[in-house]
Amino acid sequence: MSGITDIPFRLMTKKFGCSFAYTEMIDINGILYNNRKTFIMMDTVPEDTAIGVQLVGEDADKFLRVGKICEEKGFKLLDINAGCPARKVVKCGKGSALMKDIKKLAGIVGKLTAALTIPVTVKIRSGWDGENINCIKAAKAVAAEGVSAIGIHPRTRDQMYKGEADHDLTRRIKESVDVPVIASGNIFSAEDVEEVFNKTGCDAVFIARGALGRPWIFDEVNRYFTGKKNIYPPEFNVLKKTILEHYLLCLKFYSDNIAKRRMYKHLMWYFKKYKKKNEIMKEYQKVEGLREFKQFLKRLYVEDKNLYVKG
Repeated sequence: MSGITDIPFRLMTKKFGCSFAYTEMIDINGILYNNRKTFIMMDTVPEDTAIGVQLVGEDADKFLRVGKICEEKGFKLLDINAGCPARKVVKCGKGSALMKDIKKLAGIVGKLTAALTIPVTVKIRSGWDGENINCIKAAKAVAAEGVSAIGIHPRTRDQMYKGEADHDLTRRIKESVDVPVIASGNIFSAEDVEEVFNKTGCDAVFIARGALGRPWIFDEVNRYFTGKKNIYPPEFNVLKKTILEHYLLCLKFYSDNIAKRRMYKHLMWYFKKYKKKNEIMKEYQKVEGLREFKQFLKRLYVEDKNLYVKG
């Protein structure tokens, strides 16, 4: 998830049992042009294990050059993003725009699988629009080129994130290829995970938006399937401790100003279910350092599902 799955966020999810995570979506051109910010997105730390790099691009030769760099940096897996629906991405022929050119997508996969030793996976959408649902054709094409797994978000590019994910398509892909299929889309709870597994027969699931403001969703899912008591969502005081831990991780890797900016969206997600959060975020904007952030958290309280800050 672009702008989200940085080291602090990955470490938070792994604390709660996330078994495999990805970098933020990285444009291959940024790597080839030695863009400093792009290389920062490729940074890892020793405790940030079991991590794949997710790349977006549209040129097979460039993909290969970048793939070798990623392999040398020690990534466990390379994922080709052929699903991102963002306008700035697809207008350059990248992301879900590749669903309009299955031959090109398959060519990228084939070039990478022939030259790299790490697994290569692909994430696709159901198609470009409702008139062009071609995910099964795409899945067969990349499977024939040696892809190690296929992730499917069964919405079209035109749908973006609206409407229901059509996991009947996920099932049909699973029945059509002999490689692992990973389901994505509308997975926000342990019950959603169970329903998708039962409906599709998929091998695994991606949890993306379901982890925003809820990094504990991975432990929640694990507890559900192992018969342990569900302890989520956490009490508000526990939530505040989780938020502080996330903020401290941001400070470990970023300056005060950058940490504050990056935490803003996470706080909006952490506080999503509470009313009057916009007023609280105005108070957050006044925070200038760790001491003030701790004071800000200490002053927060909930009453009748409304979020308030004392005095």
